[in-house]
Amino acid sequence: GALRERFPQAPTVGPEQLAELRTLDQITEFVTAAAPPAVGATTTTGQAGAEAGGVDPKAGKPGPAPRRVVRLVTLPAVDRLESPYAEAPVAVLTHWAGPDAAPLAADLRTRGWTVRELDLDLDTTVHGDTSPDDATERARAVERALTGAFEGRVDLSLTVLTPGDGWEPTVARLADTIQIARHAHAPLTATAADGTRAAFVTLTRLDGGLGHHGTAGPVSSLLGGVGGVVKTLDAEAPTVFCRALDASPRLSVDTLAALLDTELHDAARDTPEVGLTGDPVTRWTIVPGLFDPRANIRPEPSGSTEPSGVMGAGAGLTVGADDVIVVSGGARGVTALCVRALAARVPARFVLLGRSPLADEPGWAAGVTDAALKPAVIAQLRAEGTRPTPRDVERIYQGLLAGREIRATLAAVTASGARAEYVAVDVTDPAAVRTALAEVRGQVTGIVHGAGVLADARLVDKTPADVARVFAPKLTGLRALLAGLEDAPLRHLVLFTSVAGLFGNPGQADYAAANEALCRIAAAHRHAHPDTHVVAIDWGAWDGGMVTPGLRDLFAARGVELLAPDAGASAFVETFRADRAGEVCVLVGPDRALAETAAEGGTTLRARRTLAGIDTHPVIAAHRVGAHLVLPATFGLGWMINVAERAHPGRRVVEVHGFTVHKGIVFDGSAPDTAQVILEPAGSDPGGRLLLRAAVRGDRPGHLPVPHYAATLLLAGPNDSTTSPDGGDAGGGGWPGYALGTGPLDGLAIYTEGTQFHGPRLQGMRRVLARGADRLVLECTLADDRDLRAAYGGALHSPVLVDVLLQGPPVLGHALLGQACLPLAIGRAEYLRPLPDAEPFVLVLDQARVDDGGGTATVTATAHAPDGTVLVRLRDVTVAATPGMAAKFSEAVRSWHDTSTENEDDRR
Repeated sequence: GALRERFPQAPTVGPEQLAELRTLDQITEFVTAAAPPAVGATTTTGQAGAEAGGVDPKAGKPGPAPRRVVRLVTLPAVDRLESPYAEAPVAVLTHWAGPDAAPLAADLRTRGWTVRELDLDLDTTVHGDTSPDDATERARAVERALTGAFEGRVDLSLTVLTPGDGWEPTVARLADTIQIARHAHAPLTATAADGTRAAFVTLTRLDGGLGHHGTAGPVSSLLGGVGGVVKTLDAEAPTVFCRALDASPRLSVDTLAALLDTELHDAARDTPEVGLTGDPVTRWTIVPGLFDPRANIRPEPSGSTEPSGVMGAGAGLTVGADDVIVVSGGARGVTALCVRALAARVPARFVLLGRSPLADEPGWAAGVTDAALKPAVIAQLRAEGTRPTPRDVERIYQGLLAGREIRATLAAVTASGARAEYVAVDVTDPAAVRTALAEVRGQVTGIVHGAGVLADARLVDKTPADVARVFAPKLTGLRALLAGLEDAPLRHLVLFTSVAGLFGNPGQADYAAANEALCRIAAAHRHAHPDTHVVAIDWGAWDGGMVTPGLRDLFAARGVELLAPDAGASAFVETFRADRAGEVCVLVGPDRALAETAAEGGTTLRARRTLAGIDTHPVIAAHRVGAHLVLPATFGLGWMINVAERAHPGRRVVEVHGFTVHKGIVFDGSAPDTAQVILEPAGSDPGGRLLLRAAVRGDRPGHLPVPHYAATLLLAGPNDSTTSPDGGDAGGGGWPGYALGTGPLDGLAIYTEGTQFHGPRLQGMRRVLARGADRLVLECTLADDRDLRAAYGGALHSPVLVDVLLQGPPVLGHALLGQACLPLAIGRAEYLRPLPDAEPFVLVLDQARVDDGGGTATVTATAHAPDGTVLVRLRDVTVAATPGMAAKFSEAVRSWHDTSTENEDDRR
């Protein structure tokens, strides 16, 4: 009774059972036999449950799984913070033998840093094997080296990684970074608590693309797994600035030192991984599913994977009946479900590797259901005269379940017409793997590496033995498979990785590092074997296994969708399609982290950005007022939104209040070389959304700061729904509907007649759909620009497309005031949904009023989807009629018209 009071979820004990429960041991056995699996630190990822075994094939709703190709995309230039670090900051520089550490330490010292330098090139008798015993011994050596280094104040932990002499020594260095993060965690968190920046930064020299170019080779590519460590620390220590840098080997160390200093001062907190290449230097990061127009690859929409059976049995797949596929971890869990799905499409031969020995089930267990199996184990041990202990009961019980699952997998594969055999072998033992595969080595055409285990613990509690346990099946296991099949005619290499590595996950630094290392190895293997199908699948959380009902509810509350087993297995099969042979890293599941978004700090942020070169962009060239180019006001607004969202990852600006243009940035020689965004915390609204006061100020040398733009930003969290006061629809059923894409382009006359001044690249108002005394409805279409949006936009704000909305109020203002107008302020901007790129939408201009004096007017501009859904609304846009503005508009029109004529002459 007391147990039930303390733990209401404990099973109810009936009178007939109570008579048998005479001891604490017996009560414990009863509770653990009947209670649901516990939800704890080891359940932070659903994919992990696959590797622990036991996925319910019926869990979740079947349907297509979201899939996104993970690609490199360019990043904008750094918005540089002013003096984020304390005076006389302290850096701990850890490194191994390599040419970069000493020059970087010297450069830091010249910039005012006190540097504690540690060489971790330890005794060569510690080889770095991933066995727990050796890992513990090596960790002791690392511990001795780190002792004292992180005592006292630490503002920066910088680790410069170089590969070791072979696979296992390099894996050992990757493991060492987890111990470094463990030591750095507390002092960096303490430093950040003082209100100054504390940074954890790693540096590799793979290929400048974070290992995704694949040119570093498989051994060096292992170091790419450090990104998983950095992203996990970022999740566990949200006040610490975390970044994994990968610089091209071609960059000089002097250039690298300057770039390191720049990255250390970056205002953005949403890019924990940055690659650096080229001259001038291009910054890269990894994003799932974005479209890079320069790569000429079109994005695949979310949820595009076809469910099983769409293409017919084996149609369009690059694997056939003659293939022999070795699958590690393939007889249980998620991997088994995937094998079953592929076998149902292709009658190939599957060699399933697993640790569990397969023996005949004892007679006393035959016919006993899974639910009744644990009590049967207890009864059998008692019948044998053995006092059952929880450990013995669990060992026997799990062994019986494993055997049942293995036999069920073999039977299912065989029943589908394919061939299957099970081999019990420790995949972390290279000699054993080679022996086990000797008979089929010359026939094997594919490897599916799905083996893995968990040892979850926060970084501060992570032990070397934990890291060794997790690394061994993932990394040593892959090496053993490749070595054991080095002469095989391999055509397929499929690696099971995890969203925990792509985004980081608290408690799983080792798991994230191992999976990210596999992604980089996949890129290296593909580069070395371009004709081989190589893919690393970053699985999201599967609905089953260790995702218990309680954890499922938690994921649902966070908005994390779980992978239905049928959908996940189907997505695995579709990776073998011929048209997907070039996709080396794929996320299957939602493109978001499993953990909660980190909390924000409460200090004022100042981020500096250079404006050099922006005036040469074609979009800015189309924004000329009179003789000079002017930065569009939507870029000033987007500049503040961009810095705010990147400084608060996971949040997005949904409203802007009181946006004002104090002094536009005109490229007439007076434009500032640099300007800074200032963000000041202003509390939160009743819904918990973050309020920030934002401003952009120019700071030319020798001049007083010049205020350019100001606003108050409202940022919502990742799970907050974006709705408007009228629910996001057209309001009151008054949306009449408009026929788009038909009729003359009479809206373009707005530009040619001088009512507006924009050049062709910004001419988005195409057709007049309705016109009244104080109301105007336009059809609009304009192409976005990804690079400009990355630098001057946000999740819902495109500086190019929103400019079309801001062009509208001056048009209606011209009709009301009788003169050409410019926008000066926005009372309130509401962002509900993204504006469409190069697709039509409807712009409604209404609620117009002329202010006293007749020199200004206010207009509301609302962008609707063709069905009337509200996308973005700009309320109370103030426009001003200025004498002489019409002449400047006409001059601008003549300028771009003359340029257009010259270009046409050139084409002729």
